[in-house]
Amino acid sequence: MRPVVFVHGFLDTWYMPWWRKMRKHLNSVGAMPDKVYGVNKGSIPGTTVKSPEEYAKLVEAEVEKVYDRHDERVNVVGHSMGGLDSRWYVEQMGGEDYVETLVTLGTPHHGTLTSRYAAFTPGGKKLAMSSDIIRTLKKDGVSDDIEYVSVWSPKDRAVKPSRSAKLPDEFRDNVTNIKVEPFSHVEMLWKKQVVDEFAPYLRG
Repeated sequence: MRPVVFVHGFLDTWYMPWWRKMRKHLNSVGAMPDKVYGVNKGSIPGTTVKSPEEYAKLVEAEVEKVYDRHDERVNVVGHSMGGLDSRWYVEQMGGEDYVETLVTLGTPHHGTLTSRYAAFTPGGKKLAMSSDIIRTLKKDGVSDDIEYVSVWSPKDRAVKPSRSAKLPDEFRDNVTNIKVEPFSHVEMLWKKQVVDEFAPYLRG
């Protein structure tokens, strides 16, 4: 399995316990522990509220560092807003040259109505269905050069409507949407059944 870089979402940190479970499950299906990394946006839960454009710079730095270390393209797994950070890097900053597969978990690709509860933060504003970043990603579309996989759940109460977590352009050969249920927004990070769904796309 190629190197994997995890990108956590809004309010989250790389040091939360569910990421340890995610790493453990991924290792059980073939990921090498020394090839699993995480983007560090901050160590205090509740404070990671900047915009996807800002966090995309951190994704860029980590992915390209891992690419140089292993001399191969990288798989990226982004949860929630972390998927938007990753898409902005791939589609707007040239990251498609370094990424093989992008998996998103509960990412509001079309925005989410729940963004109004965090509209006082830069990141919360960008999660709105009418935000500039959502409009740009929709208009420009996904990259032709990487594999996209979106894992979404009808029970995800953080993404409303839940179908907003489905990737656009699903008619393309390189775009796959996978419905999992009955998992919540955070459960997607520590349920092995979810890892089993997307892990096959990380091999290669």
